[in-house]
Amino acid sequence: MSTIKFLYSSKLKVFVSFLIAFILFFLLYETINLEQKIEKNMLEISTSDVFSITKNNALEIKRLLGVSDDYVKDIQANVNLQKRIEQKLKLLITSNIKYAYLLYKDKNETFRFLVDASNPDEKALMNQKFDVDSQEWFDIYVDKKERFIQHEFLKSLSISFLVPIIKEDTVELVLAIDFSLKKVENINSVIQLMQNAIVVILAILFLFFTVLIIQSFNYHQVKKTAYIDKLTNVYNRNYLQEKEGSIQLENYILGVIDIDYFKKVNDTYGHNIGDLVLKKTAGVILNTIRSVNEEDIVIRYGGEEFIVLVKKSAKQKMKSRYRVFNRILKNIEQYKFKISETEDLSITVSIGVTLNPNKYTNFSEAFKVADSALYKVKENGRNNIEIVE
Repeated sequence: MSTIKFLYSSKLKVFVSFLIAFILFFLLYETINLEQKIEKNMLEISTSDVFSITKNNALEIKRLLGVSDDYVKDIQANVNLQKRIEQKLKLLITSNIKYAYLLYKDKNETFRFLVDASNPDEKALMNQKFDVDSQEWFDIYVDKKERFIQHEFLKSLSISFLVPIIKEDTVELVLAIDFSLKKVENINSVIQLMQNAIVVILAILFLFFTVLIIQSFNYHQVKKTAYIDKLTNVYNRNYLQEKEGSIQLENYILGVIDIDYFKKVNDTYGHNIGDLVLKKTAGVILNTIRSVNEEDIVIRYGGEEFIVLVKKSAKQKMKSRYRVFNRILKNIEQYKFKISETEDLSITVSIGVTLNPNKYTNFSEAFKVADSALYKVKENGRNNIEIVE
């Protein structure tokens, strides 16, 4: 019963561990999504007005340029126009918007400044080269659509917003602003703490699960060792005590085997030879039953006594079901136990069999019937089988 309880407990722990792990992975996934959603919503809320104002500013600049034939040349040649555009751009400068500037692209595909609304110590000169860092700067000349380029930093989002100024379906100028937004640090820190906590719990759970597997493996190894007779390598009485209540007697034929005159073997040849006889006898029994059915069970019940449970088959006739005991009897009788280089030993066994152990109240009662049949064989001269239906 203790084994069943342990197995049930182990399986329950494994199931609960997997369930908790699944929930935690789901929570981790959701917190990552939550952080991304918060940043996305924060970006949309914080930039919607900025984008709108910047696009209106681009329209104002286009109105200032009027019906100019060449936007770039007119701005380069007209200082007054430059100042008016610069005033427009300065209206965009805020605590978040640090830079606002007007660019054009020359014949060599190089971006250059026309007007820069930065502070005097940072202001770019007319026609000064502007180095772009992505293909999106060039793409605006193709699709003629405004766009923003997002740059991730540790504590802020840095964004470049580009608005094309179009003349006769051709992009002539690009109005660009650079601004940054502080992340919602408190929310992000809480989410990060949640993520860290989940990762730690998952690590602990993984460790627990690993220990549980090792513990279960060790337990089964110990149990297996405790169930096996070290000398004969068959099951022992511990196994019988543990499994007795769960053996389905209606599925088996029960036999009890005793080595004839085993005490005489020990007295004559010594316990080492006696141990050899026990070991080899168990081997003969195992080899005989395993040629028939892998589900048969052999138990060393006492010093020289073995219990054999032969699995029934619905297709077998009753006689063929217990013929395995006849084979055991003959195989042991014919086996030569080599006790020295020049001497072999032959032994016999007595066997008591009950064909229908399920007729009795429990295993113990069925065993008594088979054991009584065994002693009847001994009384009648040994080296035989007594069968009880």
